[in-house]
Amino acid sequence: MNAHPARPTKAPPIVIAGTPIAVHRTKKIAIARGSDSQREYHMIKRIVPLGIGMLLFIFAGAASAQDLGTLLNNANQMNYEEVATAKIAKDKAGDNQAMLTYAETIRGDHEANEEAVSALSRQRNVKLEGTDASKGEKSKLKDLNGGDFNAAYLDDQIAGHKAALSTFKAAERGFKGDPNVEIYIQQTLPILQAHLSMAQNLKYHLSTDSDQKSSNNKTK
Repeated sequence: MNAHPARPTKAPPIVIAGTPIAVHRTKKIAIARGSDSQREYHMIKRIVPLGIGMLLFIFAGAASAQDLGTLLNNANQMNYEEVATAKIAKDKAGDNQAMLTYAETIRGDHEANEEAVSALSRQRNVKLEGTDASKGEKSKLKDLNGGDFNAAYLDDQIAGHKAALSTFKAAERGFKGDPNVEIYIQQTLPILQAHLSMAQNLKYHLSTDSDQKSSNNKTK
């Protein structure tokens, strides 16, 4: 019997300044309806002016904007890598249903997260830099197959999501008092944690369940 990784519960939509961003695996993001001017109005309306310094972990002008740029660019690179390698994983999985399910979940959730990153970067006028293709569609994972691919991909997923959780937990402390960024961080953290748990469970099942071992990565 095929073993499937545990799926996270349906995530609530990410809301950036009054604009809900649907976060649900394998479904395209839906940004709230309304004209750009209406959305911009809501964005401006929701910004809370605060005047306390960064030592108190409160948003305060240019210094925080620079930190926000780092966070959003890290998230942008993370989402690019996750979507690109999930596509590779889907191609490599063949009829391994557990791997297919995991890859589709990762791709859907990180595409959704990227929509939130883009919306927040536009709202706060943060420039998103280019992404590193060597960690995405040009990843060395493309050269691996079967058990070698499964092991390398899942090890990369586990290490990557642990690192991402560490980054976002630190950001959660650093952006207290900045409501829009807090919302994004707080709704991203449980998704990352769910992905980590799924990868760990899948790695265990692939090593113990004969139906889901690497030899079952058969292309049709």
